[in-house]
Amino acid sequence: LFENQIEELQRNIEVEVQRVAAGDPRLEISGVQVFPQENGILVQLQLTIVSTTTAEILSLFFDLQQRRATYI
Repeated sequence: LFENQIEELQRNIEVEVQRVAAGDPRLEISGVQVFPQENGILVQLQLTIVSTTTAEILSLFFDLQQRRATYI
């Protein structure tokens, strides 16, 4: 995650997030978007809890300078 922000890295993050989320049978991921930001990377997941029909957006920001992730 703390490498140069290139398209291939963004795609690798998308694939890894989908792989990890697929291991939880309670979640259904309908979309993953990765955006480079000034000081890091923003990952947005559109997910649904399997027993419901309401989709939610989960936004996580990975700050490269502070080396931490925050929920937005």
